[in-house]
Amino acid sequence: VTVLTEPKNALVRQFKRLFEMDGIELKFTEGAVRACARKALERKTGARGLRAILEEALLDIMYDVPGDGSVREVVIDEDAITQGRRPLLTLEAA
Repeated sequence: VTVLTEPKNALVRQFKRLFEMDGIELKFTEGAVRACARKALERKTGARGLRAILEEALLDIMYDVPGDGSVREVVIDEDAITQGRRPLLTLEAA
């Protein structure tokens, strides 16, 4: 969890910046961060496997959301990490 959130170049911060470039706020729940760390331990990949786990959860969103101008916020919850569910999207009000 510390590796994901605390360093200056933490993975969570890196992904948030990527989405900010498209005007989208990316949020990770505490459960999602813990689930990511747990999954890395289960896979025995440690800190090196964290990026791959986050990319699995964000892959579709990273390609679909930037072209869709109505999405303002993406929330990654525990289910997105553990069960592969689609992250929660907040759309701009019409």
